[in-house]
Amino acid sequence: MLELFLDDPLIKIVGIFDSDAQAPALAIAKKHGVQIFTNLTEAIEASRPCLAFNLTGNESVTALTESQLGSENIIGGFQARFLWNLLTRLKQTNEQITYLAHHDTLTALPNRILFYDRLNQAITRGRREKEVSAVLFLDLDGFKNINDMFGHDVGDALLREVAKRIVACVRESDTVARIGGDEFTVLLCNVRKQDSIKRVADKIINAIARPFMLNGKECSISVSIGISLHPENGETAAQLVKIADAAMYLAKNNGKNCYRFVGN
Repeated sequence: MLELFLDDPLIKIVGIFDSDAQAPALAIAKKHGVQIFTNLTEAIEASRPCLAFNLTGNESVTALTESQLGSENIIGGFQARFLWNLLTRLKQTNEQITYLAHHDTLTALPNRILFYDRLNQAITRGRREKEVSAVLFLDLDGFKNINDMFGHDVGDALLREVAKRIVACVRESDTVARIGGDEFTVLLCNVRKQDSIKRVADKIINAIARPFMLNGKECSISVSIGISLHPENGETAAQLVKIADAAMYLAKNNGKNCYRFVGN
């Protein structure tokens, strides 16, 4: 559990002592450059002022440390374990809150907030490295009919399966997000040729066009895709998404189940 606190801005580990030379914590401390002491007295002398955690539960260790540091600066075995567990739970809770704040609860995809964050990073990197990025705005054709005909459970299951199929069409370095309802976005980074964007769009269209078997019911839908490019079509994340959205409506107006770049 030592790793939990190594990057914590509120806790600075000034040293570690363990009577067991093979203790895993000592190996972790050595790896991260934390000072290791061979005896408790040496550790106390070198680490003033400090708050000592005694995780052994050994009362003699607690008594010796208290005699050197004072009882207000030593947390004994039971209290230390309790505090350690509490901090662990707090860290896990914070991680869960952060995850939920940046991911869609239905599909587990990045949500609008995380998508815009990654798009802004791609724009910054693109300006520096002269890289081209593409934003794909996807809207499912006929989703409302499926939802109305079979119910929200089937609709939710359909969205989850659609998410999986889209993710399977792109690279690990790309981002697929659900930004609301039956709308998805895709960020393709470091695009070298426009043909590669077209190939991805075609793969997604073909993947979504395959029938879905959900809760014993076969469903079929299609997808309309609008595409914008950075830096050609816009300099900000908001501009790129708005332009890709407008291009998606061009695809809708051209019979659906297709993709369009802005302006064509």
